[in-house]
Amino acid sequence: AAPLSSRSASMCTLDYWDSDLDLEVSDDSLQASCMHTMGMQYLWKGCRSTHGIKGGKYMFEVKVLENLKVQMPETKPQNQNICRVGVSLPLSSLMLGDTPESWGWGGTGKKSHNGEFTTYGKAFGVGDVVGCVVDMDDGVVSYTLNGQFMGIAFTGIPDSAWEAGLFCHILLKNVRVQVNFNASSMWFKPPGQAIKFFDDASKHDIVGNPVAHPRTQQDCEFIQMVGLPACGKTYWAERHMEAHPRESYVLLGTNAIIDRMKVIGLNRQRNYAERWEELISQATPIFNEMVKIAGRSPRNFILDQTNVFPKARARKASSFARFGTRRCVCIVNDKRTLDERTAKQQREEGKFVPESAVADMMINFTCPELRDGFTTIDFVELPERDARQMIREYNQLGRQFKQQNPGKGGNTPKPALESRPMHTIGRASEWAAKEGWGSAKRDRSRSRDRGLGGKGGYDKGG
Repeated sequence: AAPLSSRSASMCTLDYWDSDLDLEVSDDSLQASCMHTMGMQYLWKGCRSTHGIKGGKYMFEVKVLENLKVQMPETKPQNQNICRVGVSLPLSSLMLGDTPESWGWGGTGKKSHNGEFTTYGKAFGVGDVVGCVVDMDDGVVSYTLNGQFMGIAFTGIPDSAWEAGLFCHILLKNVRVQVNFNASSMWFKPPGQAIKFFDDASKHDIVGNPVAHPRTQQDCEFIQMVGLPACGKTYWAERHMEAHPRESYVLLGTNAIIDRMKVIGLNRQRNYAERWEELISQATPIFNEMVKIAGRSPRNFILDQTNVFPKARARKASSFARFGTRRCVCIVNDKRTLDERTAKQQREEGKFVPESAVADMMINFTCPELRDGFTTIDFVELPERDARQMIREYNQLGRQFKQQNPGKGGNTPKPALESRPMHTIGRASEWAAKEGWGSAKRDRSRSRDRGLGGKGGYDKGG
């Protein structure tokens, strides 16, 4: 994306600052295309508009321009390229249709709200134009397809929408689309004389997107988490994001990547215990590419990894050297607290980080310093003096484990999914026997935005 490029003549456009990092927004902010290589073809990508409405009857259009060619051997063809169109409340999840704050209709002919998928209209794809009609007077959302009215899709829009507004929202998987908010460039007429396009909204009905729009990296904040597995880094990061929604932080981490993958058979919460090596192998290269993109972007970021190795920590921070605020948040617990949180994580998420990997982290854990590339360092649990002493104790615990378990190494990363035979991908051999080619009969990718195991159905419902 090029956020500093010339703006479109349209008042309402796609909002680069309220989109997933791997969604490419055009210079005029009226087209969006999915990054779809190096594993990113498995990630859904969302974007909201710069303006929403809080009254009246308005619509916008989305045209599917192209299905991007991808390598996804374990995914059914009809689930490789999908466009979902709808509306959402501001400062909510970008996973359209997966939460109570958003309503969407997808290319597989399913409408979705709060993770519930229901048949609606019919399937659509390349060349089709979807119109989304928002009637704030009656609190309903309807759709058109190539000018044909599909009927009311959703009722009971919450009262909060009349204050915060409803914003245009797209969620894409390996497609390129164009959006239209203006009557002068419409593809099809509105399904009624009282319905206008978003750009024609009165000043009483229109509301701007409340997320921060930093113009340069000097105006941005980079937060790097530091701490052992299960110490509470992700919990702190997510609470911080919830407390500061207008900053629109992008969470960078392998867990965040896994939560967005929605790959059949690679569900984090259900299969973490069995699939840790598989999941991390697939998420790590995507994460590395995301960090490269982040270092070039005027957005606010939280880097959610252990970051206990000093050289790697400094190297990652150097990618954000132009950011005005570079904050390190270090979480160190006493051994009893860490053991309790580790057991809780194993019990609730099924996440078992190999002991040898944790021992390596303990041995190499050093306390972060300003010279690592930070403008400030915060110790949010044990204070700095106690944290430094506890880190030295962890160094010794790690060395003791290695002495007692000689030769016990870590895992060997697996190659990318798209480059592997079907029978080597997770449980694909079982599915192949049932399906004849390797796709699950039932949807195994239901999830919520921040933790898998919810009600979503991304491979079954557009």
